[in-house]
This record gives sequence, C-alpha cells and structure tokens, in this order.
Amino acid sequence: MTASPASQSAELEALRASHKVRPLNGEEEGSPAASLPPGVYGFTYAPGQPEVPLFSKHNYHSFEVHKLADGTEYLIGFVTPSEASDIAAAKEGAAIRLFPAPWENSQSLVSIPASGIAPSKRMPREDGNPFPCTLA
Repeated sequence: MTASPASQSAELEALRASHKVRPLNGEEEGSPAASLPPGVYGFTYAPGQPEVPLFSKHNYHSFEVHKLADGTEYLIGFVTPSEASDIAAAKEGAAIRLFPAPWENSQSLVSIPASGIAPSKRMPREDGNPFPCTLA
C-alpha cells in the first residue's frame, strides 16, 4: 500500500518536529554537516561520505540529513517494510537500500544514525537513486 504524498509530507514534518531541527540558513549553505550547528536539516547528494555537504533546497534525488541537538547526524529516507523492521531492530549486517523519496515498495519513512551505517563500496546509478548500505 502506497501512502499519499500529503500523508508522507505530514510524516516527514512530524519527524522534523520530533528531531527539533530547522532548515539551513544562507550562511550555512554548502557546509559539511559536521561543521554545522546542532538542530538543523538540509539536503545532500553525498550520503555516507566523510564530509556530507548540506544545502537548503530539496532537489530531485537528494537525501535529507538531520543534525540533532546532541550533534548526532541522521539520514532520512524510504525503505521497504522488511528493511524498516531491520532498522528498528538494529539488525547489524542487514543490507538496506535507502531511497530519498518513496520508490516502488520502499514507502516506509526511516531515520538512521549516520554512524550506524556502512556505505556500499559501489554506488549504483539506478532509477530512484538508492543508497545501498549495511547496518553497522
């Protein structure tokens, strides 16, 4: 079952509120997530990279990143229900294909600590722009 775009948007807004993050401002644009102040969110095309640059504008295929008050960075995306269960159970070694937007069976919104994933060695360029990673 596919959720409506309105319900997915509401779910994402609720996640932002629970994480207590605000959008980036102009001076923060393009900065690595690690150097940004806590309590912000932005968008990137480089999830899983050592220095993830964040931008204020959401573009096609960009991933949302939240930096919480405690400095923890979270990668936001969509996965299958089975992958969402693995993430909720913190199943180490589970293979995940995180999408920046709902794609086919990947309709479950998730928030994964960036420190809790290991990116794939190879980044595929496939429809939907999946980010393959393994739960660490």
